[in-house]
Amino acid sequence: MPELSAAAMLDLWQAAEARDRIARPLVLAAAADGGETTADALARLPLGRRDARVLSLHAALGGGALEATASCPSCGEHAEFAIDAEGLDRGPDATPETPVEVDGFVVAWRSPDSRDLAAAAGAGGAAAAERVLLARCVTAATAPGGAEADAAALPRAVRETLARAMAAADPLAEVLVDVSCPGCGSAFVADVDIGEFVWTELRAHARRLLREVDVLARTYGWTEPDVLALDERRRAAYLELAAEARV
Repeated sequence: MPELSAAAMLDLWQAAEARDRIARPLVLAAAADGGETTADALARLPLGRRDARVLSLHAALGGGALEATASCPSCGEHAEFAIDAEGLDRGPDATPETPVEVDGFVVAWRSPDSRDLAAAAGAGGAAAAERVLLARCVTAATAPGGAEADAAALPRAVRETLARAMAAADPLAEVLVDVSCPGCGSAFVADVDIGEFVWTELRAHARRLLREVDVLARTYGWTEPDVLALDERRRAAYLELAAEARV
């Protein structure tokens, strides 16, 4: 997608700010998609396919590495790390949802989407959330002998194999990064939320713009549209003049 204008960036920030952590990536994905896909179609996309669109918004915000911190589970120290956004595995173009066969169980499934995530979020606990996802994403399951199996009560080995199949089919849905703690030296794995990464980035850009509008409006009496209509270089020049005038 093309680079966002200053005004478009603030409009997107305002629209996304009002949404929760599950709905917000859909707002970002819609902006990156340019309105070509309906909201319902975006909500039905596998999570990694949705987040691939969100990553294109990251590119429009300047691109580069995704930088973040994670708390060490051993000592609580904050460890900084970065991810090469361009190098992330976006998976195959078509999701290969091949049935899983384990110990006589045969399970047909589909990749989780934003609707499933919203339903699981209200389940109350990790175990309950897993049961909700299984009930929604397993489209058919048979036990040894051919009898119908309860998706929410599949054996652990079947569930683990199914989880690996889902991760392989839609790798951006769960991005795991190996991190080393600078405090105690412990190694741990950080689970990266692409939507939150890009939202944090967008919010930082928006807050910087708002501060610039505030300074130039106070100095020159300009309106927000006046300030946002300036390109970045000219806006920076006026900010330098405004700072000199305050000295």
